[in-house]
Amino acid sequence: MRLVEATGTSPRGWDAAIAAAVKAADVAGPIGVEVGRLWADLDGGRRLRRYHAAVKVAYRQLLKTPSARAK
Repeated sequence: MRLVEATGTSPRGWDAAIAAAVKAADVAGPIGVEVGRLWADLDGGRRLRRYHAAVKVAYRQLLKTPSARAK
């Protein structure tokens, strides 16, 4: 299993920001996500305007079999 770090943003909410981060990780077949940090921009008042997420995405890396040594 391998991990890659990524961040994502969305105006729609935390779930959408996390999904954007997983998409930004650009790995084949993600198997899990660890959410490390969530934060948001405010619109000048108390309303949340843009959501951000920093995550670690887990995926499996296919291993190549060692080739026969040349003699």
